[in-house]
Amino acid sequence: MKKLKLRTQLSAGFGTIVLIVIALVSVASNLLIKSRFEAYMESEQQRIAGELAEELATQYDPETASWNTDYIHGAGMYAVNDGYFLRVLDAERNTVWDIEEHDMACCEEMMEKIRSDMERLRSAKGSFVSHEFPLYQDQTVAGYAQIKYYSPYYANDNAFHFLYSLNMILVAIGAVSMIGAVVTGLIFARRMARPISKLIGRTRRIAEGELSPGEELSAGSAELQELSQAITDMSQALDRQEKLRQRLTGDVAHELRTPLTNIASHLEMMCEGIWEPDPQRLSGLYEEVQRISGLVEDMEKLHRIDADQLILNRTVFDIEPLIRNIVSLFENETAAKGLTVEINCGEISVCADRDRIAQAVMDLLSNAVKYTESGGHIAVRAESSGGIFRLTVSDDGIGISPEDLPHIFERFYRADKSRSRSTGGSGVGLAVAKAIIEAHGGTIFAESEPGKGSSFTFALPSE
Repeated sequence: MKKLKLRTQLSAGFGTIVLIVIALVSVASNLLIKSRFEAYMESEQQRIAGELAEELATQYDPETASWNTDYIHGAGMYAVNDGYFLRVLDAERNTVWDIEEHDMACCEEMMEKIRSDMERLRSAKGSFVSHEFPLYQDQTVAGYAQIKYYSPYYANDNAFHFLYSLNMILVAIGAVSMIGAVVTGLIFARRMARPISKLIGRTRRIAEGELSPGEELSAGSAELQELSQAITDMSQALDRQEKLRQRLTGDVAHELRTPLTNIASHLEMMCEGIWEPDPQRLSGLYEEVQRISGLVEDMEKLHRIDADQLILNRTVFDIEPLIRNIVSLFENETAAKGLTVEINCGEISVCADRDRIAQAVMDLLSNAVKYTESGGHIAVRAESSGGIFRLTVSDDGIGISPEDLPHIFERFYRADKSRSRSTGGSGVGLAVAKAIIEAHGGTIFAESEPGKGSSFTFALPSE
């Protein structure tokens, strides 16, 4: 099934929401207005009937004990046009004036008209009800007024036209709001979809191998801006990894070419009888094989990390004996360069994988020995406080440039681009050390100043 575009979905969503809201508001408003209108008309009808009764009470003359029937007749005939049918009784409930007795045909015609009009306009049936009002003169009941009118209320065409107009206004407002919502949704969706389309295009170019950051994308929201930045960071990281991979290919080719060429040339000379396979030449061949083995071992380390084989066997052990044992493994290298190694660990125990921590320390110490010049100094310090174990390997060697420092823990990265034999290596040791420390839930970082040395520190939970 073909998926709708985001712009279409947002516009349709905005329109649907607004349509539902408008429909609910319109229905609620219609019901409320109709309810209030009917309540108003009922109270207004009762008010008019009450005022009419008060006016009729003034037509009694207590001195003559008589009623002004002419006025009552006029008021009664006029009231019929408004839907009120009068009957006036005296105090003894004798009829003074009755519209139905005076003009029965007019009353029936008017009642039928009111009934048919209300059923047509209101779409509901009602009935005529009679209300009796006492007529007081000097706080004495002079008579009674029986006023009949249509219930629940009677309203003419003008009143219902006003009510209809209100409903049409609501419909018009709803239509305008609907159009406005759709237009707003289109504009908003376009603003939102444009940067997303650009992000899609950028990710496709990245998938095709174009890793350059490209133009700066201005997104309309913080989330899209963060997504754009994340894609840019990913592109830069992939570009950096691609360059590292390319450089690794050159490094590996270089590191393999030299020993393999030496081995091939030496063996050829020996096979042709030009050289004798004496211990010195065989020792040289062995050193070249060791170089190849070291490179292969680095590759295996990375393979184990990528295969998630860093399974930890945590035990509690003293750190100082481990450090001294590792330092002793570098005695030949340190003695050859005249380096001094200071150990300041104290009696500290740590709960970790002993072999993995030994590997990380060896990588850090190997890095320090490699990049410290003859006669230099290396210090290994360990401390534990606040539930955190810290170990630092520092040297006064050549240091690391500021542009290289953020990348030294990346695999295959080497600050030394020369591939010199004295400081060679594949750039794997520090990446392995970082993976080991992070597998323990710790952190590792480096500080360095070119020409003054470097300091590598890792921290682990000590419990």
